[in-house]
Parts: sequence; C-alpha cells; structure tokens
Amino acid sequence: MSEQPEQSAGGPEDTSPDAGTSPGAEAPERSAWARIGHDLSHPGIGQVLVAVIVCLSSFAVVTQVRSRAVDDPFAGMRRADLVTMLDSLSNSSRQLDSELVELRDTQRQLQSGADSRQAAQKQAAARLAQLEVLSGTVPVEGPGVTIRIDDPNSKVTSDMLLDAVEELRDAGAEAISFNGKVRVVANTWFSAGANSVIVSGTPVSRPFTIRAIGDPHSLEEGARFRGGLVSQVEAAQVGATVTIAPAQRIRIDAVATPAPMTMATPVR
Repeated sequence: MSEQPEQSAGGPEDTSPDAGTSPGAEAPERSAWARIGHDLSHPGIGQVLVAVIVCLSSFAVVTQVRSRAVDDPFAGMRRADLVTMLDSLSNSSRQLDSELVELRDTQRQLQSGADSRQAAQKQAAARLAQLEVLSGTVPVEGPGVTIRIDDPNSKVTSDMLLDAVEELRDAGAEAISFNGKVRVVANTWFSAGANSVIVSGTPVSRPFTIRAIGDPHSLEEGARFRGGLVSQVEAAQVGATVTIAPAQRIRIDAVATPAPMTMATPVR
C-alpha cells in the first residue's frame, strides 16, 4: 500500500510573497494621498483668498515693526542721556510757565484800566531789556558755565563750535561769548581761518573759552550729552580736551553791534 503525502486541512501551503495580503488593503490609503495631492495642485478660491490675506497681514505687521524701530530716535540712547533730556525739557517747561504767568498778569493790568499806562511802561521796559540781552548790545552777568577747549592738534573745527553753541542754546543759555571778544547773537556765523576760527569776522584763536549764562547744571549736562561737545572734541581723531567750570556769577562784557536791516521791515 503506497503512502500519500500529508496535506493540511486547508489545502496546499501557499509560499508566494503576496500570501496573506489583500489586494485592496492599500487602495484607501493611496486614494487619500491622491486626494490631498489633487487639492494642493488645484486649490479652491477660498483657499487662495485665505492665503493672500495671511500674506498681506504678515507683511503689514513686519513693515510696522520695522518702521517703529527706525522712526524711534530714542531707542539706542542710554538711560542717563534720557534723564538729562527730560531735565532739560522740564526746565524749559518751567520757564515757559513762568513767562505765561507774567504775561497773563500784564494782560490783566492793561485791561483793568487802573494804572494801565504805568503797567504798559513797565512791560515795555522789561521787553526792551530782554531784547537788549538777545541782541547782545549790553553786558550781562548771571549764573552759568565757563568752557575751555584745549586743542593742541588744531582739529577742532568751526562746525564743532557751531554745534556747541546750538547745544548750549537748547540747554537754556541766554547769553554766550567766545574768548571774551565775540558775543554770540542770532546772526553770528562761523568759518575756518588760517590758524584760528572766524566768528562773525573776528579771528578766535586756540584755546577756545566759551562763557554761557543760564542754569549751570543744564548747561553742563548739555555740553556733556552723548554725541555733544565733549564727545566730539575729546574723540580720538580730534584729541582735544574740555574743562567745564560752573559758577553762580559769570560776566560777559563782549557786545555785538547790530547790523542795519535792509530787507526785513515790521508788518503793521
């Protein structure tokens, strides 16, 4: 009796590589990826609008942030410089408030009718004194600072001295003179000379001495402000030195001779 080969109840053993794999198992997965690829390559109108709005919003935010960073002049300043600037603004505000009170008091006196002529004369005399100081036609004295600039390399330029004058004026200087010879007024000009600096036609030799009348603390801080007179003059490429001496009494004897007005006339 011959032997028959054993067979399992389930039939012959399947050894093919695809055994146990359903032909349709990967179909749903492939179909999902196909749909995603189709959606990305064929976006709808709503998707396009959303993408455009997001891009425009992002661009607007970035532009605004950059604009604020560029337009802010105080972003890179030190705290000490900001405090100095605030002190200067506070002093200017107090001076303006004081002037406003005086002007309102004068207005009341002039409108009251009582002693209006005397009040008008007093106001005119005070205004004349102010104009004489501003025009530099009279000697003046008061608290302020004396600034000495030693320039051994002759590197301090007329532009630096002009900047120094502007900084002192911004700090509240009411009168300024150079080397005791030249009074700085509204039409004062600076230029370079052979071995000196020309101030309104007068040669001013080194070392330079600037006298300024005003609040001593504000004037000194204005000169020492970062990027100001001291920073420019004591820079390595200039090599000069600055000495600032505050005082409660400084006298300026230099006066200016007003030039006749040939073009401008008062409007009546």
